[in-house]
Amino acid sequence: MVTAGILVGLLGLALLLVIGTPAGLAMLIAGTGGLLTVYGPDAALMYVGTSMYREAANFVLLAIPLFLFMGALGSQGGLWERLFAWAYALVGRIGGGLGMAIVGAGAVLGAASGSSTANAAALGKVAIKESQRYGYERRTVLACIASSATVAVMIPPSITLIVYALLTETSVARLFAAGIVPGLVTCVALIGVVAVLARLRPESLPKGPRFTVREQLSRTREVAPIVGVIGLVIIGIYVGLYTPTEAAAVGVLGIGVLAALLGKLRMPQLFAAAREAAETTGMIFLIIVGAFVFGRFMSATQIPQDFTDAVSGLPLGPYPTLVILLCVYVVLGAFMDQLAIQVLTIPIVFPLIETFGFDPYWFAIIFVKTVEIGLLTPPLGLNVFVIAGLAKVPVQEGFRGIWPFLIADAALLAVLVAVPEITLWLPDLLLGAG
Repeated sequence: MVTAGILVGLLGLALLLVIGTPAGLAMLIAGTGGLLTVYGPDAALMYVGTSMYREAANFVLLAIPLFLFMGALGSQGGLWERLFAWAYALVGRIGGGLGMAIVGAGAVLGAASGSSTANAAALGKVAIKESQRYGYERRTVLACIASSATVAVMIPPSITLIVYALLTETSVARLFAAGIVPGLVTCVALIGVVAVLARLRPESLPKGPRFTVREQLSRTREVAPIVGVIGLVIIGIYVGLYTPTEAAAVGVLGIGVLAALLGKLRMPQLFAAAREAAETTGMIFLIIVGAFVFGRFMSATQIPQDFTDAVSGLPLGPYPTLVILLCVYVVLGAFMDQLAIQVLTIPIVFPLIETFGFDPYWFAIIFVKTVEIGLLTPPLGLNVFVIAGLAKVPVQEGFRGIWPFLIADAALLAVLVAVPEITLWLPDLLLGAG
């Protein structure tokens, strides 16, 4: 029965994904089919029925809709446009300044949205129009926006890291702390790419208008409350004022009030933000529920343990195995949604990571960074598709400009793998050795 269950579950999942079934629904159907084969209808259906509510009602997961609502409120209320205008006022007069402003705004927006594709959409709505206004090369701007949006999954709050914590029973606060330095280093690397491109092709990334000190200070005052709310959300987690879920509620309240007072948030925009957050939450929770059902099927058939025993028995060693695993993640990232990759593979891969003695928080950031590279990789890098759709241009134009940013990301990934201390020193400093 176990062998039959493995065939039903794995082949069923592969078939459903091939025919285009959404990942969450595919995992739910395949996992249920596998459990029916292994346990029979009574036990399998009882588990599926109870687990769908139990897993979705997890208090930690409440942070996801709240952070999504926080990001949607800022977008609908025009707060993220103010952030971009502020960043551009500071660096726009430099060659490539618009690209640098995109990277900086992407980092701050990432701290508010926690989602790579949501960040790409929010950035694209503002930056594409501004780039056309100042005569920037379109393919480079599209690539810059798509790359900058990936910072969102490392800089807290990150929905990806929240789900990772749930799957691996690790600390959300420590994961958030682990993502800060790699996220900021990624920003510096992307700004460096923009600066080099501006030096090599100044006509493609021209200088913008010079803003006076008075104008810069004025825009800084405008965004200070926004940055303050985001800082309150992040810092409050680490000093123990509240849990990540409570921090998300604080963020919704703060951004909502600011969007109403400083921005253009009215009832139509409020309903639009709620709908946007609800739709994304529904998609994410379907994936999570499906993943837990499929994970129970894998546990019942001993797939994770068999995989760990088989791989750890190979004469490769930990780091060569890790390199192969990361290459697989890059390929998957080019074809699949990031969250689907995570919930499908982490339950299988995580026992192997523990067997090899890798730090789980370090691996979380390595995993996130690798899959984000996949989101930029042809032929199906999701972030590039999002930005190309917003700009109403062929996706090939975005891919033509992505390679310098991909090379920088790959080099940074190699550094993070080689020097785990870059990732781990801040969580150890803030929260003690883990």
